[in-house]
Amino acid sequence: MNKEELKKIFKDYVYNFDMNDKMIELKYLHSCRVMEIADAIAKHSNFSEKDIEISNIVGLLHDYARFPQWTKYKTYSDLKSIDHADLAVELLFEDVIKNYTTNKEFYDEIYDAIKYHNKLSIPNNLSEHNTLLCKVIRDADKLDIFYLYSIDKDLILEDNESVTPKVEQDFLLGKQVDRRDINNKIDNILLNLSMVYDLNFDYSYKYLYETKLIDKIYEGMVNKEKYKKYFEIINEYIKERID
Repeated sequence: MNKEELKKIFKDYVYNFDMNDKMIELKYLHSCRVMEIADAIAKHSNFSEKDIEISNIVGLLHDYARFPQWTKYKTYSDLKSIDHADLAVELLFEDVIKNYTTNKEFYDEIYDAIKYHNKLSIPNNLSEHNTLLCKVIRDADKLDIFYLYSIDKDLILEDNESVTPKVEQDFLLGKQVDRRDINNKIDNILLNLSMVYDLNFDYSYKYLYETKLIDKIYEGMVNKEKYKKYFEIINEYIKERID
């Protein structure tokens, strides 16, 4: 099944929700863009046709549960509602996944990639192949989140608080910040920036470097001096990864 056919089936699903709600529309457009980014990563990495197809399916469906999540809870915070990745695989693998592919050989990879796309880390017990496909969607998702932050400064909320020591420590150590350690808006900004540390593919770092998304996000900040050193650290890290 090609990408346009997949998108049509997905669109029919999403249109069961309120498309006049901007938060629903946002996730629909995000899902379509992540599919395209996942496709680009897979092709740039010389994946097989099978794995390119799986990457496309996972990219499109990774946020499958965001639509019922927002409709019911009016939040995209998993901590305040449900784990959207866990719900996604529950909904998809009841009966829906066959609409997107009848090849049952794909199901195990699709399940793992969607279930673990939002977790702090990928479990060590996954196969090497499933782990690779998890990394594709994790990268694609993060890249589009950076894009969204770069075009809509209202998504980046600032406050006058100080960064939580544990959050700053992890950030400065080059670790992805744990969402459970977040106490304020500056912590959340560092969490988002730290997603760069969890990128896996050369394509992803080159994409960030060439599009200058981090610089664009910084330009949208109100209190630039407060965040300057953190953005400089991330930009330097990206440069090191593409050298």
